[in-house]
Amino acid sequence: MRVAVFGATGKTGEQAWKLLLEAGHDVTLFGRSVERRYAEEPVARVQGDVLDADAVSRAIEAQDAVLVCLGPVSTKDQTTLSQGAANIASAMQAHGVRRVVFISAAGVRESWKQIPWYSKLLFGTLLKKILAEHAREEEIFAASALDWTAVRSAVLTDRPATGRVNASNTGPNKTIPRADLAAFLVAELVSQDHLNQAISVTSG
Repeated sequence: MRVAVFGATGKTGEQAWKLLLEAGHDVTLFGRSVERRYAEEPVARVQGDVLDADAVSRAIEAQDAVLVCLGPVSTKDQTTLSQGAANIASAMQAHGVRRVVFISAAGVRESWKQIPWYSKLLFGTLLKKILAEHAREEEIFAASALDWTAVRSAVLTDRPATGRVNASNTGPNKTIPRADLAAFLVAELVSQDHLNQAISVTSG
């Protein structure tokens, strides 16, 4: 499968595309520094900003699926996730690419009930705009005609992978290693289990 990865230079995105390579997929990395940073890697690279619709379109052309691991550039960022999602969705529709899996956040909409009090405190204050951006990102993909899955991640850690992920929209949601999230994202690309829905993930 040919997969374009947005947010490829982030901690989670980088682990995800390396897992895609290990699984035998053809990978195209998109980002502002991919040409220099991954010059020696056996991947295709498209240098650009996700806010540039033309650059996004070049990355998505001829792909089979898209993995979106974008993150905000600051706690006040109100464009990267939403405008990036809009550009990606538009390009996918233009090029006939249907499957997209993207990172969202536990705490969006009905998943608010799943997160602990300290996460609610952060999302209600310092990270309020970021949570709103994830909500808009979900709205954009849900309103498209794409085959989408929103993966609402628990608080991320850099601990080693456990291989145990609890995917549930009812249970408590606390933390998850980036490695486990990356593996779940890759598995979702070929899965039909959570098609056209959001699913919360946390350590199992």
